[in-house]
Amino acid sequence: MPHYVYEAVDPSGRKIRESAAYSDETSLKAYLKEKGLMPLSISVSEAKETSFFDRITAKDVLVFTQELGNLLDAGLPIDRALFVLSEHAEKKAFRAVIREIYIDIQKGTTLSQALGRHKVFPRVYVNMIKAGEAGGILETVIKRLVIFLETSITFREEIVSALIYPILLTSVGGLAVAILMLYVIPSFAKIFTDMGQALPLPTLILINVSSVFSKYWWLLAGLFALTVLFVRWYISTAEGRIYLDNIKLKVPLIRTISMKLIISRFSRTFGTLLQSGVPIIEAIRISRDVVDNEIVSGRLMLLEEGVSKGKGLSAPLKESGVFPGIVAQMVTVGEETGRLEETFLLIAERFESETKSLIKRFISLFEPALILLLGLVVGFIVISMLVGIFSINEIPL
Repeated sequence: MPHYVYEAVDPSGRKIRESAAYSDETSLKAYLKEKGLMPLSISVSEAKETSFFDRITAKDVLVFTQELGNLLDAGLPIDRALFVLSEHAEKKAFRAVIREIYIDIQKGTTLSQALGRHKVFPRVYVNMIKAGEAGGILETVIKRLVIFLETSITFREEIVSALIYPILLTSVGGLAVAILMLYVIPSFAKIFTDMGQALPLPTLILINVSSVFSKYWWLLAGLFALTVLFVRWYISTAEGRIYLDNIKLKVPLIRTISMKLIISRFSRTFGTLLQSGVPIIEAIRISRDVVDNEIVSGRLMLLEEGVSKGKGLSAPLKESGVFPGIVAQMVTVGEETGRLEETFLLIAERFESETKSLIKRFISLFEPALILLLGLVVGFIVISMLVGIFSINEIPL
């Protein structure tokens, strides 16, 4: 069923803009007439009909920003540049989004307002565009946005790449153990039972565990699925998010990694916003949104309060307890020299580098431990089966 975006006027003369799914445009017009609404424009939105592979990602937003900047540098007006991108964007869903932005621009809406109507563009993105429009430096801000998005995506991809091997190793090892427990060991257990001979303790333990797995695997799988669903539901609630954020700040290694990620994200976003001309209070509010920890975000409210009371940034920064002392000293110097945005970008680079190094060190220790654990499990299974076979054939070890 196609998704329509329409603008209409209600009986009081108020203009509304909404979207809805209808079988055809005639049905939508009939619905609007029934509600007493006079349609001004109706367009098909393809953005809602997205598959998993057609979803809009951060990389798509980066490519759009790069191409928009290139077209503006080439001298095209903003509406013409958007029209070109709406025709040539790679993904169907994104083409629909850009087309709606183009239509809004044609109606006199600013670019920041048009972007703000679509969730694919984060708040930091929209506010930077808004600051660029207000200062008449839209092309410059778009270039800064490209750098910001490239840095953020590269940082995230490096962390994900470092985690791929441990995840793959765990998955393959777990699958191998599951096959042994569900298919291989039950076959040997049947042979042992037919022989009717007493078995060594390790072999008995292994056969009993395998029996539980083979008989109740569906129950275990169901319990695991329910647990995952419950955890996902719980952390989607306000109480669950706070509980999870508390855990992140209490477990030693997780706390260290989380705090470095928080500092790097906040600093990168805050520095880029200041560089683009966003007012400092608004920049703090937006940067708090990317922290992804309710408890730390609450502490960072001290920055907003301190700046609004004329205390500057360095003193509230120290009071928040989020940033280490060296960062507060760097910010003090940045305030004195008038290079606050550059200071925060330097802080972001430092903590991004520390985060990547810490994760790599953790993985370099975790991988051997994981291989050792899987080796012990598989070794126990093999040795238990061999002991049982030797005991049946009375082969001395």
